[in-house]
Amino acid sequence: MKTKKTLFFILFASLIYTLPAQATSLDEIYRDLVRSDNSGYLPMFVKNRNAPDFILDEESSKKITLPEEAKLLDIKAVNLESERAKREAALKAAQERWQNTLKAIKNNQITPVDLEELQKHVNNNEAEAIEIYAWMNARGIGIKPDLVKAFHLYQKASALKVPGANNNAAQVYKAMTREQRNSLTALPN
Repeated sequence: MKTKKTLFFILFASLIYTLPAQATSLDEIYRDLVRSDNSGYLPMFVKNRNAPDFILDEESSKKITLPEEAKLLDIKAVNLESERAKREAALKAAQERWQNTLKAIKNNQITPVDLEELQKHVNNNEAEAIEIYAWMNARGIGIKPDLVKAFHLYQKASALKVPGANNNAAQVYKAMTREQRNSLTALPN
């Protein structure tokens, strides 16, 4: 009886080991599903999900000769360089526009284009731009004076750790009329 059980166990174990292995993880299940959908072919994005885009899979690398592959890599390198050059040129142009805006404000020759550039920087919560815009509102430089708006902008600048913004807000508050001070409670900070 013991030999029959042993023989049965050996036959059963050999049967199990000869069957094709089933997927045991979600990744293997996904790969099996993709293989069945693609006639046994496993696309590159499934083979190596972390590979850079310029690495080619086996089938396409067989079709491309080494010099052609080198040309493709050179083209991608040139494209990356040109994109970086474009980004650097755009950054330089933006910095130049900002410097021209600062010069125009300093010389009290503000144009609508300068105001638009300043407003863009204020909307991006740039501390320097907020302080300048608050100063312009307090003094009426290039725009109509608005002490309430200047006070709120100086408070915002103070929250962004601009030195002296609290003192400037206090000075603006002192210069306000009673009606302007009363309107401060009506406006949200």
